[in-house]
Amino acid sequence: MNELLAMLKWEFILQSRYRIIYIAFASVFLYYLMLEAVPLLNSVEMSTTFLFFDPMLIGIMFVGALVLFEKTENTLQALIVTPLKLNTYFLSKIISLTLLSLVTGTLFLLLTQGLDFNIAFYLPGLILTSVLLILIGFILVSRCHSLNEYLLMIMLSFVVLFLPPLLHTSRIYENILFYLWPTQASFIMLKGTFTEIPLTDTIYAASYLIIWILLCYYLATKAFYTHIVQGGK
Repeated sequence: MNELLAMLKWEFILQSRYRIIYIAFASVFLYYLMLEAVPLLNSVEMSTTFLFFDPMLIGIMFVGALVLFEKTENTLQALIVTPLKLNTYFLSKIISLTLLSLVTGTLFLLLTQGLDFNIAFYLPGLILTSVLLILIGFILVSRCHSLNEYLLMIMLSFVVLFLPPLLHTSRIYENILFYLWPTQASFIMLKGTFTEIPLTDTIYAASYLIIWILLCYYLATKAFYTHIVQGGK
């Protein structure tokens, strides 16, 4: 527990040092200004999209940036030779970045909805989504050796993870196959923040996200150990 608390403190220092906290808050105000400037965007579908986009930005982009910064400054190499457990390192990143997502997500809702939102869907939806995307970020960055490589991975992941559920939620193109996407489950849970969701969809979304989180945790720890701790190709 002491190790985890120490790592959490270090994570918040890193987030502040690399301006990640400020970027996250700036993105929230940008979403808010967009909704205020273009009233047509102020819909359940667009609000759901903006609520999803912030943990995606924090989870995939920021976790990758943090790991790459730590590799560049040889912080990871120092951590590897200490008794620190890999699970503790992972948990510190997951908890700190999820807390940041919760703070910025709550700020977005207070600015746009006031207190008129369903917290029973918002909290589990955002937490599960954030954890899933952070783990995916770990999987992606483990194989990258430079920022340019990771930027390419970010663009590809945004297309694969973000576009299908966006098309389905906005009804531009609906396809039952999109329910195979873990982020489709995220959109359903987050949409419940603003409107009523059928019970069957709720059960599907929550259980599917948990299954994917367990799978991605296994894949992320394996990839991180193989490609970063052991330096594999």
